[in-house]
Amino acid sequence: MLKTSIDTPNRVRVYWDGAALQAYAEARGDLSLNWLDLGALACPGGVSAGTVWIAPGDPSTTAQRDADLAYERALRAMGVDCRMPLGGGFDTECLRCGHGWRDMRASSEMALALAVLTDAVEDAWDVAFVFAGERAIRAINATLGRLFPAKRLGRVTFGPSLRLRLGAGTLAVRPGHLEAARLPPVVRTEGGALIGQPVIWRSQPPLQQQFIQSA
Repeated sequence: MLKTSIDTPNRVRVYWDGAALQAYAEARGDLSLNWLDLGALACPGGVSAGTVWIAPGDPSTTAQRDADLAYERALRAMGVDCRMPLGGGFDTECLRCGHGWRDMRASSEMALALAVLTDAVEDAWDVAFVFAGERAIRAINATLGRLFPAKRLGRVTFGPSLRLRLGAGTLAVRPGHLEAARLPPVVRTEGGALIGQPVIWRSQPPLQQQFIQSA
């Protein structure tokens, strides 16, 4: 029988769908938003949180694939738990790094749902926030409320203000917080390797201006 123990209340994890993040950056017209320190975004208002990133699948170009791999390496260097999407085979161009990028369309959101529920089974969190599409939210809620009624699921949204309300399940991130979470142009790993920000994700208009224009 599965059960939930809340021995350490408010253990928080934030889960990011990499494909949804890329769609957000594209919608904002600022691809540099693909180069964010998600660990910093997961700790607003002094709340300590673990961070999980699900890699986007099925890159449309070699440059996009290389950018995704560079970002994964940078996130790992920052202590983010990076996980691969579901259902892909190995591409011969990627065997050297152990990643598969074939036949993964729309699988990152399902991988996110599986990650959230697997971690719930392992009692790794009390409160989980997710940045993902509606399909992933529905998949999680369908199981979570029945098996783990004491655990709380929330959503991450980007907006003009920041509020963290565990009961209401809303984590809204203000533009200034996004600016502060930008990774440096070059990230150094613990082993000393240097990872540069992909050229296709270089800086674009200020975030504050974008939020004003979209308001």
